[in-house]
Amino acid sequence: MTIRFAAAGCTFVLALALTGCSDSTKKEFGLEANPPDAFQVGTQAPLALPPELSQLPAPNPGEPRPQQENAAQAGAEVLDPENALVAAPSTLSAGGQALLQEAGPTPPNNIRAEINQNALVASKPAGFVSSLMGNGPTPPPTVNAPAEQRRLQENEALGQPVTQGATPQDSNANSGFLNRLANFF
Repeated sequence: MTIRFAAAGCTFVLALALTGCSDSTKKEFGLEANPPDAFQVGTQAPLALPPELSQLPAPNPGEPRPQQENAAQAGAEVLDPENALVAAPSTLSAGGQALLQEAGPTPPNNIRAEINQNALVASKPAGFVSSLMGNGPTPPPTVNAPAEQRRLQENEALGQPVTQGATPQDSNANSGFLNRLANFF
């Protein structure tokens, strides 16, 4: 009976000691996963036989296979910034030229900075005085749905296309408290 308690106690102490081991010990005992290094994993080149066996090169024992590449070197080449910045082809195919012509004119060089500036101005909230005066950024107008429905029905009754006539819109501009107060009197 005491031998069982002693064996159970030793097992418990050993299990407790193993949980406190370093990562390398845990990996050795299989308590922690040991995944392969992604840059060291490579696929083996497929076996291929030439049409005639006399064309095979003589084997060189101890040397790496000539068709097998070093996975670590291939990974380093892929991640090299110089390889990522490959120059665009200098000549375009006829299809590429036709696509560029259909895309329209070339945008100005500073278009990205201009768009960012406009977005910054539009997203900036109006100040206190501007909100009182109603001088803040005006939201885009919305379509006046009943008037648009009437316009579409009139165009249909007259046999005109739906694009005939202007789309009625409501302005969403806020007049501001002081402007409404001034218009009240």
